[in-house]
Amino acid sequence: MLDHYRDLLRFYKRIIIVSMICAASLAWMGSTVLLNTSPAYKSTVTMNMQPSEEELAFNRTFMGVSQFNPATIITQTHIEVLLSRPVAERTLDLLLAQADGEQALPEPGLFDAIKGFLWRTYVRLNYGTFKEVDERTQLVNLVHDSIEVEFVEGSYILNLTAQSEFPTLAARIANAYAQAYVDLTRQEFSSGAGKLADLVRKLKVEREGELRDLLVERERVREELNINDLWQEADVLLLSRSATQQDIDDDVIELQLRKNELAKLKEQLDGGRASQPVARVEEEIRQREARLDLRRQALARTDKQLSEQAEKERSLKQLEARYEAVQLDLDELRDRLVNLEMSEATILSQIQVINPATPALYPSFPKVLVNTVIATIVGALAVIMPVILIDVVGMRVRTYSDLQSILGGHALPSARKGMERPGLARWRTGRMSGLSREFRNFSEQFGRRMSTEDHWTKEHIFVTGFLPYEEIKRLRDVVAMAVEHSNPRRNGDAPYVITAIAPVASVQDWDELPDGPIILGVPPAQVDALEIRELQTVGQDNPRKPFMLIWN
Repeated sequence: MLDHYRDLLRFYKRIIIVSMICAASLAWMGSTVLLNTSPAYKSTVTMNMQPSEEELAFNRTFMGVSQFNPATIITQTHIEVLLSRPVAERTLDLLLAQADGEQALPEPGLFDAIKGFLWRTYVRLNYGTFKEVDERTQLVNLVHDSIEVEFVEGSYILNLTAQSEFPTLAARIANAYAQAYVDLTRQEFSSGAGKLADLVRKLKVEREGELRDLLVERERVREELNINDLWQEADVLLLSRSATQQDIDDDVIELQLRKNELAKLKEQLDGGRASQPVARVEEEIRQREARLDLRRQALARTDKQLSEQAEKERSLKQLEARYEAVQLDLDELRDRLVNLEMSEATILSQIQVINPATPALYPSFPKVLVNTVIATIVGALAVIMPVILIDVVGMRVRTYSDLQSILGGHALPSARKGMERPGLARWRTGRMSGLSREFRNFSEQFGRRMSTEDHWTKEHIFVTGFLPYEEIKRLRDVVAMAVEHSNPRRNGDAPYVITAIAPVASVQDWDELPDGPIILGVPPAQVDALEIRELQTVGQDNPRKPFMLIWN
């Protein structure tokens, strides 16, 4: 397979070389013209884009959830903002201010003019008309189109590159673009932080007002409910109720004892009721019952006071809960305000220019040598690829491998005129000295094939082919020299008769030729495989299988 493509490239080498020379010449001339008329200089500024607290919180939340790097996502967001139109407009304003009112950007060069012409043509073909924009919009577009942004993977480092025909202008555009983005971003961050801080301050004032209102309402409730110390009063009432309940329990016991005593006295006096001891006990029982009723009334009043106290406690607890909620909200607002004020104070350090752009010493485009080398390779591929495609889909015989796939052992190595001339390689003195390596290989293969078919015993060798007669005679000379070097006759033997006959199309009867091998030359890419197969065997009475070779 490699030999096939090697022979194929050798056959088309002239076209390939011409294509390479033409492509290299065009690239060299075009690069030289562009280098002298519209060179492109690039200057790069490096920026550090530290994320805000909100972005860091998002980063921490997002980490581990997605396969994407959160730093890359945040940086890509900054890049989209960086390439927005407001930044380009701010850059143009900075450039015009630096130029003191003069034109900060030069007229478009040759390369830009060509691009503009192509763009206008494309728009007219698509929409039928081209609308010119004002000068400022053109300058903004020019600034925007001259910018390229890249980022360091896994970090917050941005590399902003500006391109121009003038190295100083490229550095000015890059630095101005970075400064414009820093200014706008800081302004946006400061404005956003300021608005949020004002909102937090407003909410803080509202919460402080609510807190004062709750304090006033709590004092009013204390006055209305006559509350001095709610929890101390509740403790006193509970102690009083406990003591009253204890006294009631004691009175109940004493009353029951007196009733038992009265029953015994009556039993001893046979039911007498007018006796003095019975009257005394009955009186004591009535007093204890009256005192028990009074104490139970006092206990009921204490329970009522405790119930009222619980109601007061519920009202006061509701106020206290509202007060604590407002106080907690106020503390959070105060912390948030402190963070915003600190963020507003430190926001200037989040976007920094690490390395400002400097004018380039050499243009980045065009690179004459690189473009010429690439054009040379492309020129070669422009011919090689179609050649390979034609070889894959075509049926014509072009190389020794094609012949070998049809004829097998009757395919000879390719030959060309001039191959028998002396080459650079030399063998030992006296053995094929001064012959080219290509011809030596051809002679060896030729002699081997002739020996295999036992053709060295024949006297005649006939040379023909799909060639003009003049080319057939040149092929005969090469075959004659190959015969001389591959199987020279001994002294006294008759030499071989090597005859150039008419082209294949002119041969009427192959049987008229004397006995001997036939060597047939095939021009590359001119004969189909079907024609080769038809000539695998020639002659009727004396059928012979000719040897074939590619003659170039």
